[in-house]
Amino acid sequence: MGNMKRDFIRSFISIAIDPQVLEKIRGFQEELKKKVAKTANRVSWVKPETIHLTLKFLGDIPVNQINSIITSLQRAADGVEAFSLNFEGLGVFPNLQKPRVIWIGLSGGIDPLQKLHLRVEQELAKTGIPREKKKFSGHLTLGRIRTLEDARALHDFLLSVPSPVAGLSEVRDIRLMKSELRPSGAIHTELGRISLG
Repeated sequence: MGNMKRDFIRSFISIAIDPQVLEKIRGFQEELKKKVAKTANRVSWVKPETIHLTLKFLGDIPVNQINSIITSLQRAADGVEAFSLNFEGLGVFPNLQKPRVIWIGLSGGIDPLQKLHLRVEQELAKTGIPREKKKFSGHLTLGRIRTLEDARALHDFLLSVPSPVAGLSEVRDIRLMKSELRPSGAIHTELGRISLG
């Protein structure tokens, strides 16, 4: 029973973000931190170097399933050409009245991303991994709001803040990642990288 947990790993499929885009996001996040501190006193900010686009969260998967997942991802990526994503705009989940997650959205590359996501879902379903019930919405998580001091003030601030433009990021591959939750933040380790095309 003791090694039961080791037979499973917490994992997700991600798209890596170009360094110059992450650099812009880092700057925007620093500005946001100062201002949001007045209205939400506990926000877990995502470390800029770990920011990524989650194509699909897998949760705890058996270690012996890794190879079949990588094979499924290879089938999903086959015939999908590399494309660009344009990151722009600020949003929150689930809504401005009860913001829990602050994110940067997309203004370009949405169609190829949706197609890739669909192919990933279809191929993984063949291996018994259930499809996502929620509608897929590509975004980059900046921070998670733990406690809200002043919902109204945060609401007004988020509506007034200039929309960030982080720029274009090339999508050349998809990655199977392992995620270890630590008190200092999640540690992500690459398990496999599958090129598009």
